[in-house]
Amino acid sequence: MLTGKVALVTGASSGLGVQFAKALASAGASVAICARRVEKLASVKAELDAMGATCYAVKCDVTNVGEIKAAVATVKAHFGKIDILVNNAGLGLTEPAETQSDDTWLKMVNTNLNGVYFMAREVGKVMLEQNYGKIINIGSIHSVVALPGSPLT
Repeated sequence: MLTGKVALVTGASSGLGVQFAKALASAGASVAICARRVEKLASVKAELDAMGATCYAVKCDVTNVGEIKAAVATVKAHFGKIDILVNNAGLGLTEPAETQSDDTWLKMVNTNLNGVYFMAREVGKVMLEQNYGKIINIGSIHSVVALPGSPLT
């Protein structure tokens, strides 16, 4: 059981992020959910509230270090701690490399790599102060398996 624990889930406005938040809440954790799409985040919060979960929603685009710092500070101020980080936010923008724009590549790297690092760094500071914390980094299957029809298959 996770009663008394506080979990922060990134990319919690859809897909696996929603499922991670629900699972943590079902296990008794208080859950902070963050994502860049505020309207979708509000609907996820409503679902968690309907489950009887303690949920706090905060906007955070993980490609923006300022937003990461603000979100972490807000969650810590709200709950007093952060015990678990589920670093889930990610993009899967698939195009052949020869036609993919630099902007598309940078958007994906800034979300899937830099966002994970900066979120872990900022939450890690809170965890170091507490002398406790768990960080779970979620990666796509496509980090080890190429998409069908791609030049790598």
